[in-house]
Amino acid sequence: MDRQQALIEELSGALATGTSARRSEVLRRVTDLFLASTDSFGDEHVALFDDVMEQLVDTVERYALIRLGLQLAPLPNAPPGTIGRLCRHDDIGISGPVLEHSPRLTDEILVDVARTKSQAHLAAIAAREHLSEVVTDIVVERGDIEVTRKVTANDGARFSETGLRTIAARAHGDEELAEIIAGRSDVPPAIFCDLVHNATEIVRRRLADSTHPAVRTRLDHAIGAIGDQLVHAHLHAAHHGGPSVRMEPDNLKARLCEHVRLKQRGPVIEDLAAVADVPAVAVRNLIRQRSEDAMLILCKAAGLGWSDARDVLSTTIGEPDDPRAAFQHYIDLTGEAAQRVVRFIKLRKSASRSEIERLM
Repeated sequence: MDRQQALIEELSGALATGTSARRSEVLRRVTDLFLASTDSFGDEHVALFDDVMEQLVDTVERYALIRLGLQLAPLPNAPPGTIGRLCRHDDIGISGPVLEHSPRLTDEILVDVARTKSQAHLAAIAAREHLSEVVTDIVVERGDIEVTRKVTANDGARFSETGLRTIAARAHGDEELAEIIAGRSDVPPAIFCDLVHNATEIVRRRLADSTHPAVRTRLDHAIGAIGDQLVHAHLHAAHHGGPSVRMEPDNLKARLCEHVRLKQRGPVIEDLAAVADVPAVAVRNLIRQRSEDAMLILCKAAGLGWSDARDVLSTTIGEPDDPRAAFQHYIDLTGEAAQRVVRFIKLRKSASRSEIERLM
């Protein structure tokens, strides 16, 4: 080690008279010397290299610093002072690899860089293998939408409740971010429900279209929770618009069947909405779309037999195009599937035929 130390001191002394290119060559030789025996160096030896490298960092060409950062970034015993200087460099080509990969960077250093540097620096931090809550709080607070997506997609990142709420708020209007956060298992149900409830129609469609099983499951649960909040506990008012009245479900179903028998389309719509526990405006929307499947789902959720369900179809949108197929579909339709769609309709008064079909 004495010979190596003598070489470092000799190279350090040459800095006073060397050119930038010469100093870059000196840095390369010092770095190669460090890399050759890095596993055997103790703290004292690392500190010696650190002292020489720090003297060189501000005096060499850009390519030399990029090379240095790439070489030192993965090392668990990289010279800490040099690493600290490299990660704070304004040139992301120099600082990026260190910010993304160096295990030498403490939360304190990462927070300082995240508070003061560019979006590119934040993006590099967002890609680290592990991130603590104290770091992600700052990254989310200062990061643009691209940075937010990147850090949210990082499975090794941990978030505080404040951080997750900030991400969810940004996801209200960003379908890509909404799908990313929906795929995280650490998002509390209440935060995800708020996201779905406040999201734009485009975001909701993106979530409904997701092929990720976890996203679909969470969306289904959120829709159920939101539906419970949005729909009144009591049944709807009488169809003529008088004061709200309470009726037992069986009595309301009997009234629905009577209105069906009399072919009274308006009352049928109101009563079906009440029995299925969905907004009447949603039922009218489905009728306008001539969504036979959706109407059968509402009938199944209302607990109607096939004969009554067929008469509801006849009264609202006309006879089924294929009565045998409609009958088989109604028989095969499970109550669980029907309730899943009903919860979605509660949330989306303007639910489309295609959206409903995807939930089936």
